[in-house]
Amino acid sequence: MDKRMIADEVLASLGGQGNVVANGKCMTRLRVIIDDPALVDPKRLSSTHGVLGIVKRGSHGYEVVFGPSLIDGVYYEFTKLTGMSGNIGELQHFENTPVSTIQVQISPANRMSFDAQADALVASEAEDEDFDDFLEDEDESILRGLLDEGTIGGMSGKGKRLLVLNGPNLNLLGIREPDIYGHEDYASLIKTCIAAAHDAGFADCTCMQSNHEGDLVDAIQDAYGTFDAIVINPAAYTHTSVALLDAVKAVGIPTVEVHISDVDEREEFRKVSYIRSACIEVVAGLGFGSYRKAIFDLAAHLGI
Repeated sequence: MDKRMIADEVLASLGGQGNVVANGKCMTRLRVIIDDPALVDPKRLSSTHGVLGIVKRGSHGYEVVFGPSLIDGVYYEFTKLTGMSGNIGELQHFENTPVSTIQVQISPANRMSFDAQADALVASEAEDEDFDDFLEDEDESILRGLLDEGTIGGMSGKGKRLLVLNGPNLNLLGIREPDIYGHEDYASLIKTCIAAAHDAGFADCTCMQSNHEGDLVDAIQDAYGTFDAIVINPAAYTHTSVALLDAVKAVGIPTVEVHISDVDEREEFRKVSYIRSACIEVVAGLGFGSYRKAIFDLAAHLGI
């Protein structure tokens, strides 16, 4: 696979050109700020030819590890696809993400390549240490401009942070039973949540969707110490998952359960909610408005 094809696959895995806010590189990594984390496909990204691993920084940052033999060529092709020039400082500094929250995924398909280039990865990790020492004022101002203008997720980056979690099949909104769930798609739901969070006074809104129970549990656990409130539509897991209940109880973050449809007016099994007892309230039957009400209620609960 040539470098143009690799760059094209990476861009597609990150949600396409429209989802990339900024891009840059260091010695071994492509660094990207994306708009909507829900559009990123980590499994596809990690299985791309030449990708040694993925480093997640904050809610909107990804570092794709290639090693020195590929990074320059892939980065050159990637910037041609996005139409953006790069800026290392801008990408290193976004969200001031502490090292403890960085998640590294090593691509199994490329594990031999990873072992072969271990020294390069060690060198790239060294680049991350004390990066503030060589961060230029101009770079910081560019990033702050992106945050202040609401380019990243439509929010600023200071104050209370909101996490919106969506369970299985909600990625099929607009296709799935439109007579019940409406004709608007998942992207429209994300826009609704970000706009509502902004209006309610939250400084940041991160949205995530997964069809896998464990992913949702991990997201709730990872929210501890990072997010101040959670809106969750567990979808089918509402009626089956003790694990989600235990996760919300464990982290103690104010949480609202939401549903697009009025679940209490549907099948008997949909009237059962395991997670409900850990939430401060339930909002259902208002369409996308359920999310908006939940967000405003959480803002009031937090005294925003």
